[in-house]
Amino acid sequence: MSETLEPRWRQLTARTWYCTLEPAGVNVGLVVGDDAAVLVDAGGSPAQGRALLDSAAEVAGVPVRHVVVTHNHWDHWFGIAGMPGIVSVAHENVVATPASAETLERAAELGIEPPRPSETFAIARALSPGGVRMELLHFGGGHTNSDVLVAVSPDDVVFAGDMLEQGQDPQFDETSNIRNWPTALDGVLGASTEATVFVPGHGEPVDRTFAFIQRAEIGMLHGNTELLIQQGVRLPDAIASDDWPFTRETLEVALPLVYAELEAQGISPRTQLPILGL
Repeated sequence: MSETLEPRWRQLTARTWYCTLEPAGVNVGLVVGDDAAVLVDAGGSPAQGRALLDSAAEVAGVPVRHVVVTHNHWDHWFGIAGMPGIVSVAHENVVATPASAETLERAAELGIEPPRPSETFAIARALSPGGVRMELLHFGGGHTNSDVLVAVSPDDVVFAGDMLEQGQDPQFDETSNIRNWPTALDGVLGASTEATVFVPGHGEPVDRTFAFIQRAEIGMLHGNTELLIQQGVRLPDAIASDDWPFTRETLEVALPLVYAELEAQGISPRTQLPILGL
């Protein structure tokens, strides 16, 4: 699939837009204030970043001053290399810890070094581009260890990055913190309303009910796996079970991570006492 260099923007509210970029189907947000605009995510290459910036400025009618990076996967991040002069903001773990293997492979394919954001933060950061307020929030690891949730008021929109996915399973890799992921989502779900629009990293915008259901499904991975381990169920049998809300392909990535997390806490089938009489 070819790379999107002419984004098609769709309006969500009076001050928010989003577009979807190929080849990864990644959603990019645009928040327009009275004096300036802010992009949420940057696309997956320097060329895509340049094209995205030009089109966003045309839609906004005001200069784009900042771009917020929701996490350190290539399709959300590498575009900042094509945005000279724009202040890029990300969580400090984007540069403090290694990126996923897939992201490093993509950088090698493009012949670039993973770009560095202009500014980083640890827990929270606010941007106010005139008449609108953006809260950049990190509640600990989830999809990665650098996830940023972006809450926009008064428009009642949350740009969730890959903490939420629509139309496909949530994605897991070696940098995911599956145990904390539901708790991190709670940070914005608790302040949401029935009118809140959540823009996932991939797929169509969703409502609060969808976000709550996906939060529960992710939480099920950790809770049910711990129960299975207590019953002496080993990883291959857990993956083969039909009692999961995700595809086998997703489970083959996610469940080994959960087993590893639990084993690091001293919880594994090997530690369980045998059933008497067997």
